[in-house]
Amino acid sequence: MHPINAVLAARMLFNTAASVSESVGEGIPFGSPWWFIYAGISCFLVLFAGMMSGLTLGLMSLGLVELEILQRSGTSTEKKQAAAILPVVQKQHQLLVTLLLCNAAAMEALPIYLDKLFNQYVAIILSVTFVLAFGEVIPQAICTRYGLAVGANLAGLVRILMIICYPIAYPIGKVSSKAIT
Repeated sequence: MHPINAVLAARMLFNTAASVSESVGEGIPFGSPWWFIYAGISCFLVLFAGMMSGLTLGLMSLGLVELEILQRSGTSTEKKQAAAILPVVQKQHQLLVTLLLCNAAAMEALPIYLDKLFNQYVAIILSVTFVLAFGEVIPQAICTRYGLAVGANLAGLVRILMIICYPIAYPIGKVSSKAIT
């Protein structure tokens, strides 16, 4: 390559890298419609991750025998709740993989959206704080105590997620059930 061409190529590369680094530091301006859309998506992701975390603890802590006993001899409310949950919990490994997959996807997507709204360091701090407080601690505290009720109310959503995640969750669940037995 001719020396002048090498210098021109280096300048083009430097200018391209400089313009990319400048655009990475820029976020969506506060008050714009996109800022509110990204903020809404971020809030949804935090709540969704929390719901998946709570459901993982709540549904996986309910044993099949315990649910069958509740379905036969519990109060009328417990009978209804156990009847709603039992078909979902019978596929334990697929359920676990589905809930963990959805939780991980939401938690991994959150920093991507927060990075568009805030400085990268603020986005990391907010992401960790939101996921810890609203995505783990609070949902697990609620679902430890009210796992049956929460699971029954969200059984329809869990079924839909199990259908959506079926191509990934079923094989992984099948392998994990074979590995355990």
